[in-house]
Amino acid sequence: MKRRIELIDVAKAVTIFLVILGHTTGNLETPMYRRVLYSFHMPLFFLLAGLSIKPAILHSFIEWRRFFKKNILAIVVPFVIWGLIYAPFSVPNLGNLFYGSWKSLVDMGTLSSLWYLSCLFVARIFVQIIMNLFARCKNSVLTPCFVLSGVVMNLIAFLLPHIEGGYPWCADVAFMAAGWILFGIAFRLQVLIFAQQRTLVLILSFIASLVLFYFGTIFRGDSLDLSLMCNGVYGNKFWFIYNSVFGSLVVLIFSMLICRVARESAHPFSVDAITYIGKRTLGIFLIHKNILWLLLMPLANAIFPENTNALLIAFIASVFALGLSILGCMVIEKYIPQLLGQFPREYYKKEEK
Repeated sequence: MKRRIELIDVAKAVTIFLVILGHTTGNLETPMYRRVLYSFHMPLFFLLAGLSIKPAILHSFIEWRRFFKKNILAIVVPFVIWGLIYAPFSVPNLGNLFYGSWKSLVDMGTLSSLWYLSCLFVARIFVQIIMNLFARCKNSVLTPCFVLSGVVMNLIAFLLPHIEGGYPWCADVAFMAAGWILFGIAFRLQVLIFAQQRTLVLILSFIASLVLFYFGTIFRGDSLDLSLMCNGVYGNKFWFIYNSVFGSLVVLIFSMLICRVARESAHPFSVDAITYIGKRTLGIFLIHKNILWLLLMPLANAIFPENTNALLIAFIASVFALGLSILGCMVIEKYIPQLLGQFPREYYKKEEK
């Protein structure tokens, strides 16, 4: 069984909460906290996917078939099922679903966040092709090769012409996503080593990253664009990369501090509840949005006075949305885990026979 890394699961838990918080407003609303979150949270999600991957070269047709089967079951099956759950069945809707862009999902009236799955599927293929290209490289040069490849993929995403309806299966955005997955693969070892630094070093690094991120976001005020990676809209490209880097560092180092405090403080505590969330980010991602929009935000706006801080309302609603989404995941995992791309281990073993 693949051994999970506690730090990465903690970071995923923090990130999924930030995703929920960013979804507390409508698609056309641009409060400062939403612009700040959207400046980095999706690149961070793909970076964490890369940190979870160990490079593996596929040598044969059977290995490639196994790769596609695994990713179809884990990504494409939930994409199709949830796409049809959230929208009425019709031939036009099927066309929109299998086109797979964010815009086609919006036109279909289904969960627009499903773009993440179509994009991830294509990005995983891009990344695997690149890993195979470097199959004969020495380990000492793999990191710079992956970093350079990530930069090239980001440049391609920036240079591709924007299409109103989006590219099939978010292929344009998948270049950007693949770039951040490659960064995660490249720096995986360095991140895990840095997590072992002294607590003071981690605290100072967190403060420095937070200050640099502040200057790239809140300090810029109204000039901070709303980056919609889902639609290939990045705003100012320099600031998009800048904020993606330092926003990701803030979350990663914050997660390192959580693990450190849990392990070495005067009153140690378990992070099992946090890692439990981190292991279920896909399910939470698929469930939370409608809970927010149809139940919690209308309820919160009805309960709190009109002059209540919008971020406070959003934070409280996000906490409850996270809790309800976890309960939903528990039910789905118990009765229909296939909805979350989880299939019995024996199902994969058939491919190996």
